Amino acid sequence: MYSIQIKNRAKVLRKSGKSIYDIARTLGLRPTTVSYWCKDIKLSRFLISRISNEGKKKARRAMLIYTEKQRVERLQRQAMEREIGKRLLDRLSQRDFKMVGLGLYWGEGYKGNNGELGFTNSNPDIIRFYLNWLVIYDVPKKDLIFRLTINDGFRNQERRLKHFWSTTLGVKNSQFTQTTIIKTALKKLDVSKRNTYKGILRVKVRRGNILKNRILGALEYISACA
Repeated sequence: MYSIQIKNRAKVLRKSGKSIYDIARTLGLRPTTVSYWCKDIKLSRFLISRISNEGKKKARRAMLIYTEKQRVERLQRQAMEREIGKRLLDRLSQRDFKMVGLGLYWGEGYKGNNGELGFTNSNPDIIRFYLNWLVIYDVPKKDLIFRLTINDGFRNQERRLKHFWSTTLGVKNSQFTQTTIIKTALKKLDVSKRNTYKGILRVKVRRGNILKNRILGALEYISACA
């Protein structure tokens, strides 16, 4: 049995515009008990609207909390899986390093008959790996020529982008040829994140025809073995 004071307290809270669930939580009661005590209390339209809005706010807040929890758990799972992925590999041998580089060139390198040894990508980590891979073939950085391609919407950031690439790769600004400007439709997300835009970088090796043929020969061998 509940005291009359508790019942009256519940009714006062209800008349003030509190929801059944808020009253139950405040007084440590079951919602069904509070609902029974307050069944004869008629609320004004204003109070009904306020209770409804409060309920919506709490629902949105609960959804935000749930979404953030899911995001954190997803990131934790991703980090764990990446750690597992790292442990799948032992220390890379020079042959491993060569094979990874050949795979990159197979996907992103120039394979035509124009004699140019070129590679294009927009990912700084991949470009940096590619430059380190060229060292295996005794290609010094001074023999590299770079060409930056950027969207017309980022034309005014050309200097920043060249500085980013030259600093990241440890090369000179003088190794960059004239920037190529293209006009393509950009997603709003790309435009809103102007400071993260990198453009696309082409890396060409001076007098690289001999090395290119050797690389293509290695790729032909790999293809034949597949």
